[in-house]
Amino acid sequence: MNNRREFLKKSALTGILISGVTGMRSNLVARDKSELMKDPGSKKSGNIFNSITFITSESPGVLTAKATRIFLRILTERTQLDFSGNVGNQLTIRLRILAQTMPPEAFRIEKPAGNNIILSASDSNGILYGLGKLLHSSVITDSGFIPGSWEGLSVPEKPIRNIYFATHFHNFYHTAPIEKVIRYIEELALWGYNALEVWFDMHGFEGIDDPRAVAMLDRLALILRGAKESGMKIAIGMLANEGYNSTPVELRATEPKQIRLRGRYGVEICPSKPGGAELILKQAEAELDAFIRRGVVLDLLILWPYDQGGCGCDQCIPWGSNGYLKISRLITALARKKIPGLKIILSTWLFDCVEDEGEWAGLAKAFKDEQPWADYIQADSHETFPKYLNANPVPGNLPLLNFPEISMWNSWPWGGFGANPLPERFQRLWDEVRDRAAGGAPYSEGIFEDINKVIYSQFYWTGRKTAKETLREYISFEFSSDLADDILEAIYILEKNHGLRAVFKNGYPTKMLVPNEDYGAEKAYKLLNAADPKLSEITRKGWRWRILFLRSIFDYELRRNNGIPNQTVEAGFRELTDLYFAENADLSVRPPVN
Repeated sequence: MNNRREFLKKSALTGILISGVTGMRSNLVARDKSELMKDPGSKKSGNIFNSITFITSESPGVLTAKATRIFLRILTERTQLDFSGNVGNQLTIRLRILAQTMPPEAFRIEKPAGNNIILSASDSNGILYGLGKLLHSSVITDSGFIPGSWEGLSVPEKPIRNIYFATHFHNFYHTAPIEKVIRYIEELALWGYNALEVWFDMHGFEGIDDPRAVAMLDRLALILRGAKESGMKIAIGMLANEGYNSTPVELRATEPKQIRLRGRYGVEICPSKPGGAELILKQAEAELDAFIRRGVVLDLLILWPYDQGGCGCDQCIPWGSNGYLKISRLITALARKKIPGLKIILSTWLFDCVEDEGEWAGLAKAFKDEQPWADYIQADSHETFPKYLNANPVPGNLPLLNFPEISMWNSWPWGGFGANPLPERFQRLWDEVRDRAAGGAPYSEGIFEDINKVIYSQFYWTGRKTAKETLREYISFEFSSDLADDILEAIYILEKNHGLRAVFKNGYPTKMLVPNEDYGAEKAYKLLNAADPKLSEITRKGWRWRILFLRSIFDYELRRNNGIPNQTVEAGFRELTDLYFAENADLSVRPPVN
């Protein structure tokens, strides 16, 4: 962070205009400040290119080469053109790695003239993110690629830009063809995410040698290796007292308080009982070894207290500042011995979630009395950011990460009604923590919250870039710059009408609960319905457009029909099920189709 600050100071002294500088919160340096305010696709009068040549050093490196392949793949998918040939109007993109000339992961885009673009970066990750910015700020048509007008220097503000894939319940990450999951990881990397986290959920398995556990570990390893190849750090989450369903009854944890909010499977292990801590450490070591055998060497380990997890026995309470800390300290020592350089993120999810149980205060005291053994504190909750941190320093003065819930909030099933964009909600929550956070990790249950992921990617990259600015860039790139105003208006209406819920009986949906207030469902539907035929055929059929358009259909049709699905709604639910690969998914992540 100090290097970033010093670099930006020097840039200012040499006369480069710095946009939005407040302390360390500076990350965009543009030749012309007005460039930052232009529509990403405003340069429509520019040349249309259908051939792209990348000029690199003789040894560009694995990630730089992969970045160019991702760039070309997306162009080809969107246009059905082969940009790798030498036929037609050719664009030359010169890629330069200039180590130590700018902070890590930073990039600079220059467009000296005509058909040439220069992308300079401090490292290969910067090349990847720079190509992402070039792509997202440009226009793609059936005829080719039109570079946008954005030029300048971009420096990421937050060092930890993690995304958490919840790989369970037979959701998209759990069941979709692995090549589709890897492609999605690549596309998130272009938006600036630099880490990916998964969780090996033990509770459904007999042990690590259970064939189903082996299959899950194989899949998680493929996902993590795909993330690593896309320039990301790789991470796993681990519940501090997690257990398999074979946990001996005599070692099982006591139900913690506030179980309704915190969740529990009943197979968690009490670390205070004789043999409990030993079993937890044995299982943690076996899990780490299983990943290492599969070619996965972790960069980050996130330890979790709750949801599920925890123990309410007299020896463990308050769990967050007692039993949890004791066993997490032991897991940390084990993991760092096995993986030198491993960074530890200590989650405080649902600390003091209903009443003051002393968890936050106890953690602060513990890290005051001893040298903190974690590298980061991660904090958040279902509704609002923890009140303790609004009035107190982060325990141990450690860097703070958030954990925004972008999937589940106020709807059921999660993703069951298509896209769930919540830009105003996330802007409000981000404004509370942006000046304190060193990054974070949105919680994702699938592809339906793609818009929310991108909003947070830009919060982490550019602390003061608004959700609305990101939405306009997203819409212009993914759908149409010409229709950006209408689609943007529709998205904000969808957020106001958010809250559809399905009612199930014996595992089958009977009706849908619709929020009492209607903030313009018909208007949102009409805006997107009018946009639909104006989009390119590839865009219209793409999953990002379909999940957004379907959401407007559900909002409109279910309000017209008192929550009873008609044929249009049922067809939409079936289409979503196919897009999510959710035919056999749990009710929580499967569209509510009969």
